[in-house]
Amino acid sequence: MFVPKAIPEITVPVTVHVPGDDEPTTFQATWCLHPVSKSREIMEQQRQGDLDDDALVHQDLRGLKGIGDASGNERPFTPELINELLEIPYVRRPLVVSWFAAQNGHAEAAAKN
Repeated sequence: MFVPKAIPEITVPVTVHVPGDDEPTTFQATWCLHPVSKSREIMEQQRQGDLDDDALVHQDLRGLKGIGDASGNERPFTPELINELLEIPYVRRPLVVSWFAAQNGHAEAAAKN
């Protein structure tokens, strides 16, 4: 039996095509999962120019996994890491698009309540 419940966060894959690499790479982004009415409101704010991509990512991104440093260690989730990723052209678009995928329920795994 299906029992509807609120899921506050959802994790989706972010596939990045690094220029010069033969194969794409993937990391995971955990986003705040909004009710449909709130997602529509946010999308309308974006269309009207009241909420840019940077603000959206900083507002709703809850975590990142699978991003390493030069030594191969997992990088901690920080506002600085978000800013760094948003400055990389081939990462920015896939990261922002993953918010839309999350809001549409395209998850690898939903976070527990």
